[in-house]
This record gives sequence, structure tokens and C-alpha cells, in this order.
Amino acid sequence: MRKPIRIALATAAAGALSTAGITAAGADTAHPQAIRPAARLDAAQFAPYVDMSNSAEGRLDTAITSHDVKTYTAAFTIGAGCSNIWGDTLPVGNDPYTDPEIAKAKAEGAGVIISSGGASGEPLAFTCTDQSQIDAGYQKEITAYGTKSLDFDIEGAAVADTAGVARQMTAIKDLKANNSGLTASVTLPVMPTGLTTDGVNVLKAAKTAGVKLDNVNIMTMDYGQGTGTDMGAAAISASKATLAQMQSVDPGYTYANLGITPMIGVNDDGSTFSLADAASVASWAASNGVGRMSLWSVSRDQACNSAAKTPAKGGRDATQTMKPAASPVCSGVAQSPFAFTDALSNG
Repeated sequence: MRKPIRIALATAAAGALSTAGITAAGADTAHPQAIRPAARLDAAQFAPYVDMSNSAEGRLDTAITSHDVKTYTAAFTIGAGCSNIWGDTLPVGNDPYTDPEIAKAKAEGAGVIISSGGASGEPLAFTCTDQSQIDAGYQKEITAYGTKSLDFDIEGAAVADTAGVARQMTAIKDLKANNSGLTASVTLPVMPTGLTTDGVNVLKAAKTAGVKLDNVNIMTMDYGQGTGTDMGAAAISASKATLAQMQSVDPGYTYANLGITPMIGVNDDGSTFSLADAASVASWAASNGVGRMSLWSVSRDQACNSAAKTPAKGGRDATQTMKPAASPVCSGVAQSPFAFTDALSNG
């Protein structure tokens, strides 16, 4: 997550924030078969991201125990050749920091989605060409953490890597065959006008492999349009456009197969996803039966102080001055702790 700003695509997205097709109740009349009115997103639908390598993952405990988070997305495992590791370079299944956090969350009743890839790394299928080792690497995540759901965050150069995408889809097919009830999602860059051409090609690769993705999670963030962008309207516009693209590949997809992940507060391009945006997007998502709502990230769901101090892994002092813009550990807007978590989990 925290995907690079895609300035080159900004022009194509200008003027794309139409909210046509939304009724007073928030339902998308353009896709009536996808509508499932709901008053609130249930626990399985809300799965915020937790950065497991920035020394702030301890906030997960508070989110679970005090803010009713029952499912979360642990980010990120990445490929290193044919080895699967956490983004802090420690092995999957033998990370002395991440593993206890996941175990504690499980003991508190929270299920985990393991996410691979992100802005600074690639899923194993993109760094290894041996399909058996790829499958084994992902299987280790399932076995080590008892997860029933994997997410593959495909962005940057990876989204255009057709060979890597094909291996990824083969891995998903193999893993589903060997793990009853396993669900798999892909997380993709998006503009207010929908997925990029490469993103649509990822969906086509899934169809070619004989895989129907359980969820297509779109990163409704960093459009490259800067301040003044209505990020709530942009997220809704992107969601509607993405569903149309999904259905052009497979008419069986509905909003139940869509995920929405905003970057809360100040984005890297200077735009701001506000608490008002969070409320409007959550309400729209619940009214239309969106399958997953997330956010980047639990670690950022607090206001920035003039000096934020976070205990680093290994006990190192990590005092740093936090600027109110795209910090990894605060949102850059005025808010109470976990205000975005509360807003996005209640449609």
C-alpha cells in the first residue's frame, strides 16, 4: 500500500467524479443485481490494514479490544527470490515480532488476512519462477497463521508483469484446490475512472487460469490530483467503474466481490480523505453490499503530534518529528484515535 503517486494518469481522471446512479438511500441503480441493502458492515466485511513492519502494529490490540475489529489485513509478506518473508526481512512463520502479534490477535477473536506485495515489494509469484516453490511459500502463510484468506497487493511494476500475474493466478487456483474454504483477493491501483488497463488484464488473467477472485480490492487513494479532490466521491466513482470492468470480464461479479481501501487522512499526493468522506463511503458501501471495506492503515488512525515516539523493534529509540502529511504512523488530520476505524466499520 502507500502506492506511488501516478501523476501521468491524473489527466485521464479529471472530471470523473460523477455520482449519477446513486439514489437518496445511496444505492447504485446502475447495477441493481449487486444491491444488498445493509445498515452496517458486518465483522467479516471490515478488514483494515495493519503495517506489520513499522513498529506500530501494537495498535492492533486496541483496535480489536476497544473498537470491535474482528478481521484485519496483515501487511506485507514479500518475495525474496523463492523465499517468502515479511517486509522487515524476517521469515514467514518465524518472525519474533509479527508472529506473536498475529497469535495475540487470534486469541482475542480476530481473524487475519495475510497480504503479500505492496508498494515496496512484490508477492512471491513475481520474484520466483518455480511454481511449486511459489505454492509452498503461500501455503506456509496459511499453515503458520491459520488464515482462511490471502490478499495479493499487485502494484508498481508487478501489475504489468504478465508472467508474474499468470503465476499468481495459478498459485491461487492451486491453493484453493488444496485448502477448503480459502478465499483470495487482489488489491489493485485505481483511478476515479476505474482500474488501469493493466489492472483489467489482471482480472482477465484470473479468468484465463479458471479462477474467480473472491474480492477485487481497489486502492482509492493517491490519484495524483492533489488538494481539492473530493476523495469520498472519487472512491464511489472508482467503485462503480471497477464493478463495470469486473463484469465486462465476468458477468458473475457483483459488489460482493469488490473491496474499497482508502488511505485515511492526508495522501501522498496532498489530497485528503476526511472523516466525512469515510462516513459517506461506508454508508454507500453498506447500501450496495460491498464485500470488503478496509483502510490504510490502523497504524495511521490517530492525529499527528509534534513529536511521535514509537518503540522500534529490537528496543531502538524511534523518536521522530511527524509532519502532518502522509506519515506512516498518523493521519495528518485532526481526529480522535481510531476515528476512521469507527467510521468505516459503520455503514
